[in-house]
Amino acid sequence: MSHEKEIINYHTGELELVNDKFVQLYLDKLDLIIEMTGENPTAVKMFVWLLQHMDRRNALVISQEALAEAMNLHRTTIFRSTLYLKEKKAIDVLKSGNTNIYAVNAQVAWKSDAKGKKYAMFDAKVYIAECEQKDDKPLFNTSLLGHAVKKPIKRVRKNQHQSIKDFENKDIS
Repeated sequence: MSHEKEIINYHTGELELVNDKFVQLYLDKLDLIIEMTGENPTAVKMFVWLLQHMDRRNALVISQEALAEAMNLHRTTIFRSTLYLKEKKAIDVLKSGNTNIYAVNAQVAWKSDAKGKKYAMFDAKVYIAECEQKDDKPLFNTSLLGHAVKKPIKRVRKNQHQSIKDFENKDIS
């Protein structure tokens, strides 16, 4: 099936069939999600976006700016939605310096097996946005999905080009 995959259990060495690409919602918390949908649909949109992008430990490292850009919302809207979701205990936001770590409450939704719940906030995917990067970008650009794309090499001036050729042709013996 398309939602299952085979993995090797590193403890036993056996091949196991596990669910993949799913989010588990707890029935006793569906009323909370219904309530939030009526009160603040934008916050629920953000909550579902976090569910979609969080790692298998319910966490995602992302700034408010990147979240606003990804969801096509204003940063103030993200801030208000975050406060609302925290008030409803649907998420928590941890800080590491200036970095936000969004952690979905594991008693509301979960993306892995039950054994991993006690580690819910110690493993995270990192989501960065182009708008947050400095003008002196690195050699590799990353798309929002995390794929590296090699930047084209800038043309060098004629005198630089000649010195590079001299270096390459230099006999090292």
